[in-house]
Amino acid sequence: MNDSLSGKLLVASPSMDDPNFAYAVILMVEHHEEGALGLVLNRPSDTPVDEVWGQISALPCPIDRSLLRGGPCPGPLMLLHDRPRHAQVEVCRGVCFTTEEPLVQELVREPTGPLSFFLGYAGWGPGQLEGELNQGGWLVTQATAETVFDPDADDGLWMRVITSIDRSLAMLAMNPKLVPTDPSMN
Repeated sequence: MNDSLSGKLLVASPSMDDPNFAYAVILMVEHHEEGALGLVLNRPSDTPVDEVWGQISALPCPIDRSLLRGGPCPGPLMLLHDRPRHAQVEVCRGVCFTTEEPLVQELVREPTGPLSFFLGYAGWGPGQLEGELNQGGWLVTQATAETVFDPDADDGLWMRVITSIDRSLAMLAMNPKLVPTDPSMN
């Protein structure tokens, strides 16, 4: 597939009304003729990593943080990190993807650099994502390690990314009916 979106960000258009993806920023891990897999970067959960750690190891979990909800499709524990030696896929420069248990265990044993833990993913069958793109459901931009590992991803990442793509699109997301006549009342 010549037009692969692997290594790109999908940014939900301001009109996206699917609650799974409204205001979502998705890192595209894989995109080919058989379909696509991405991880929503800005959906934190209250579930600690150690709650699902048993899928990976019988040893105690050394990570004290929450999982991100990578999307509505169930899947194994998935990690984004910055170490190519421990990668199944190097998604883009400085961003690697891993689900294999031995690699995940190694990454957690030596937590040097960013680690993001995901449960679930966003998935599309053959041609499905292309259809959504043609209907204007998604904007596309290049992923960077800075965006993927943004420590404030759950606090305004969508607005920051969409504004960097096109400031006028960000304005569409703002509902003028919510702006008080007197801004001092805000």
